[in-house]
Amino acid sequence: MADTRGVFGLRQVLLFKNKNEWVPLEDVWLEPPFPGTGYFGGGTPGTSLMDKTTYSSDTTVAVPGANLSVARYRLAATGNSTHGYFGGGWLPGATSVIDKTTYASDTTAAVPSANLSVARGFHAATGNSTHGYFGGGYTTAAVSTMEKTTYSSDTTAAVPGANLTLARFSLAATGNSTHGYFGGGVDGASNLYGIMDKVTYSSDTTAAVPSANLSLARFSLAATGNSTHGYFGGGQTPALVATMDKTTYSSDTTTAVPGANLSLASYAFAATGNSTSGYFGGGAPGPKSTMDKTTYSSDTTAAVPGANLTVARNGLAASSNSANGLPDPNTIPETFDNRFIDNFSSYDTGYFGGGSGPLSTMDKVTYVSDTTAAVPGANLSVVRRWLAATGNSTHGYFGGGQTPALVSTMEKVTYASDTTAAVPGANLTVARYGLAATGNSTHGYFGGGRTPGISAAMDKVTYASDTTAAVPSTNLTVARHSLAATGNSTHGYFGGGTFPVMSTMDKTTYSSDTTAAVPGANLSAARHYLAATGNSTHGYFGGGNIPAVSTMDKTTYASDTTAAVPGANLSIARTQLAATGNSTHGYFGGGFPNTSLMDKVTYASDTTAAVPGANLTAARSSLAASSSRANGLSQPPTPSPTPSTTGGIPNIV
Repeated sequence: MADTRGVFGLRQVLLFKNKNEWVPLEDVWLEPPFPGTGYFGGGTPGTSLMDKTTYSSDTTVAVPGANLSVARYRLAATGNSTHGYFGGGWLPGATSVIDKTTYASDTTAAVPSANLSVARGFHAATGNSTHGYFGGGYTTAAVSTMEKTTYSSDTTAAVPGANLTLARFSLAATGNSTHGYFGGGVDGASNLYGIMDKVTYSSDTTAAVPSANLSLARFSLAATGNSTHGYFGGGQTPALVATMDKTTYSSDTTTAVPGANLSLASYAFAATGNSTSGYFGGGAPGPKSTMDKTTYSSDTTAAVPGANLTVARNGLAASSNSANGLPDPNTIPETFDNRFIDNFSSYDTGYFGGGSGPLSTMDKVTYVSDTTAAVPGANLSVVRRWLAATGNSTHGYFGGGQTPALVSTMEKVTYASDTTAAVPGANLTVARYGLAATGNSTHGYFGGGRTPGISAAMDKVTYASDTTAAVPSTNLTVARHSLAATGNSTHGYFGGGTFPVMSTMDKTTYSSDTTAAVPGANLSAARHYLAATGNSTHGYFGGGNIPAVSTMDKTTYASDTTAAVPGANLSIARTQLAATGNSTHGYFGGGFPNTSLMDKVTYASDTTAAVPGANLTAARSSLAASSSRANGLSQPPTPSPTPSTTGGIPNIV
């Protein structure tokens, strides 16, 4: 096979195309990467809980799929732009466990090969894009041990040359791409330190830098920073303090910055952040759920209640995809050449919201790991069922439904922050339920439903302005409800529905805002209460009817034809379900009889299998789903082919 990345000539292009080893143009363009986030894990009382803070919105949600493999406190964490490493801690009793959190999927797994060589807690960690450094801590006594985790191999080894200059625990650490700074701490004799040790990553050596010592000797503090400065906040002297010290890396100096003091004197909390701000969360006494945000440009700190931890705790640890001088995802321009990086992903996820109850629950399916987690921050503001959803690459729109009163409400899910807000300007023109929706990158189309009369109306949502207008020229050819819809960048397909039960397929042309029946694309059998999703070339219509069926029909857009694909039938017959997906797979979730089941359709083989790890967090029916990757929206790049071979603990907690 050929290497299709890098410098190439036209003869090479022709050669690779003839060998079917060329990467298509449409497969190399990307949207911006996943947003800047911080992960706060573990703590007391002994918990494995993981919270995720989204910096752009200053909001925090629990991500149960990312919970630690072992509940513990007084651990340490660091990481790079894709993964966080949470190591050691107290159970009670020291542990050496290292857990690896994958940011793209919000999942965590133990990586025994990366375990610390010395079980310990009350230590500190920092690192750069390739390695993490875990220093100091307590076993049965204070230690100076430094261990280095290599991310590419998930291995950890002691680096004696980088040991701290003094054995101590309850210290804090931060740094940039070249150096780590370990400050403060206490020893087994209760001697407090303001000492600052500087680790040079290139040589794995550590030296004290007295000019960078903290302004106050203290322990149980926390630290974070960016590429130029580190911020060390709070702790005990042994009195509680809110003090914030700022370390300037270029001069190896530290000064107190009173304007950046924490909002409350605290200890035993955790900190992380991005290039512009630091986030200090949790702590004691309490425990606390408080989140303070330090703005580096102004050296000021303020509480941000919307980002408070979901559970009050102390003795936790934190990591981020953009702390310690790592590139901030939100600052990478859309035209940056990350379009040529293999396996670079964006929001490759699906959102399933609302449902029977009625409910406001929002679940997030991560396609790469086939896992589902509740995202409470994205819950609908209005509990409802029988709604519809669609969206573009950055937002999902959930419209209409029954509470049991009929509603016209439109809510907008922001994928980057896992948050949902009502957008009244985009409300449907008529309250209704049992409708269906699809669209492209600029507009969404919501068609049919009950008002309580049966409707053929089509509403068009303009994403740029969050406004909705009726477009009678796109009305369905037959009034109906309980139908399903999917499509690609140019057309939407609305299939099935009732009353009476029908197989009718209508095709909406976005460029002209017109709708016409396409009898050749009619469903293989009349049905209603079904769900649909698809990619740029085909749509899949699954389930439905009363009693329920498992039937899967495949619509080929190029020929406007539909045929049953029995190999893709749902794993169980069900009705009143929802579906979404990406360019390679469709996900059909929930349904009646009330189930949490998730089925995954593989488009390349027209086969379907249950994926229990992606089951909804609660059994429900009459829900709706959206995704940044369904309906032919832009996708992550296809990886290039591999080149061919021919070419006893102290009383301090």
